[in-house]
Amino acid sequence: MQKKITSALAVLFIAGCSTYADQKIADTKVAGNVLDRGTAYFCQDASYATRDNVYRGGEVLSHLLGFWTARGVVLVRFKPSSQDEFSSEYLDKDLNVSGARRYVKGTDYQVEDDGTIEIKTSSRCEGGGGPGLGCESSKIRIFTDHAGNLAVIQANAGAGIVGIVPVAGSSKYLSLFPAVDPARQKLQTALAQCPESMASKRQAEFEKNRVLPTFAVGDVIVPYRRYDNRKKEFVPEPASGLENTKWLVKDITDKYVRVELIEGEYKPDWYKDKPGRTKGFVIDFASSEGYKSANPYGGNLGKIFQEFRKDD
Repeated sequence: MQKKITSALAVLFIAGCSTYADQKIADTKVAGNVLDRGTAYFCQDASYATRDNVYRGGEVLSHLLGFWTARGVVLVRFKPSSQDEFSSEYLDKDLNVSGARRYVKGTDYQVEDDGTIEIKTSSRCEGGGGPGLGCESSKIRIFTDHAGNLAVIQANAGAGIVGIVPVAGSSKYLSLFPAVDPARQKLQTALAQCPESMASKRQAEFEKNRVLPTFAVGDVIVPYRRYDNRKKEFVPEPASGLENTKWLVKDITDKYVRVELIEGEYKPDWYKDKPGRTKGFVIDFASSEGYKSANPYGGNLGKIFQEFRKDD
């Protein structure tokens, strides 16, 4: 835990005092308390979650509520048990309850004037034996918006001292979870209208856009184009120093393609006055950072698969 606090302090030290808030929070108005109409059901996966550079809102409702131990949750049910108590229940695809938590007003949550429910999720202080002392806290506010979604605002704050320098930071993220109304349709039918998990969406997007291998271990390959970092596109000529070369693919890992020069001379620009490399020279090729930044689905090997082709 102390290591985490120290890491957080290091980030705050770099940033000094920083504040972030998703701009969509200001446009998401409170329509009512989540318990206003009694028992309420919401999809497990978010239809919207903050995604802004390093800032990420929670995409899974049960996780935002602190329930991590069960898989297969598809619905979250909020169920009042008295004026001052309610529970959150986590349902699987067969609508079996796989876990639950009880909330008591004043101890676990409080209700704001506008009807939002505020739940403190964590609060801790660490330090003294490292480079600094720091405290951080987090809480969520939940309410229904005018579209009927469950809005969850996640607020995080931290403050501390690194050496003799005071640092502080805060952030607010937004996640929206569609409501499921069992009065209008069967819950099993309604589940089909819940969003696909964002993790599944990202995987599908990756599969759709990923760069497929154009050669395999044992193939002889030749360069036929190069990626231009400035233009952010491929141009129809080999990279400098690769002209008229042929390579034998020795190995392909998740980080690089290892090749052996079998024909021609390898002499990139940075060799300058050094002699070029000839037959038998082995090197590992991988995507450049510029390529990966512009082509997030290309990964470590995409650039090589797109710059080389199998020899005819």
